[in-house]
Amino acid sequence: MKRKNFFIAISVIIIPVLIYFLGKAGKQTFNSLPFYGEKVLPEGTKDTVFYTIPDFHVSSQTGETVTQKTFDNSIYIANFFFASCKDVCPKLNAKVESVYKKVLEQNYAEVKFISFTVDPENDSVSVLADYAKKFNADAKKWYFVTGTNEAIVNAGRGFLLPLSMEDTTIDHSQNLILVDKLNHIRGIYNGLDEIEIKRLNEDLKVLLYEYHRSK
Repeated sequence: MKRKNFFIAISVIIIPVLIYFLGKAGKQTFNSLPFYGEKVLPEGTKDTVFYTIPDFHVSSQTGETVTQKTFDNSIYIANFFFASCKDVCPKLNAKVESVYKKVLEQNYAEVKFISFTVDPENDSVSVLADYAKKFNADAKKWYFVTGTNEAIVNAGRGFLLPLSMEDTTIDHSQNLILVDKLNHIRGIYNGLDEIEIKRLNEDLKVLLYEYHRSK
C-alpha cells in the first residue's frame, strides 16, 4: 500500500509538470525588446516616458513630403547613406534590401523603411529616384529622402546616431535603427554585419508579435 501511495503522490507532482513543459515546447516564446534613449519628463507632467524620435520634415524619391505622420501605425527601419558613395553605402543598402525583401515575402504590411541621404546638396529627388530603382524600392514602402543639411543632421541626432557636420560634409553612421509605432527606438544594429542583420530580422518578428499579442 505504501508503494502504491508513493507512486500516486509522484504522479500528482510529475504529470502537471510534464503537461506544463510540453505546452511550452509547442509555443514560440518572445522576449520584449529594450527601449533606447534616456527617459524624459514631459512639461507639466510628473511621470517620465520613454524617449521618442523628434519629428522630421524631408522629401522622398517621388517628391512627396515625408514626416513621422507618414509612418503612423507603422514600424520602420531607418538608415543614412549617400548616393555617390562607392564602397560602404552600396553594401549597407544591400543589407537593408535583404531585410526589405523578407518583409515583402512575409507580407508585413505595417513595416516600412526610410533611408536619409547625408549629401542633400547632390542627392536631389531625381537622383534618389534613380538610386531607389537599384533596390526595386516601392516608393510607398521604402522612402529614400533628402532635405536641408540642418534637417538631415537633426534627424540623425533624433535617431541617436553620431552625425556631425564639418564644413559641407556630414559624417554618417552605418547603423540601422528599428522604430516602433510610437516612435520609440527598439533596436540599433551594425548594418554591415551579417549577424547583426539576422538579429534585426529576429527583433522585427518580436516587435510585430508584441503588437499582435496585445490585440
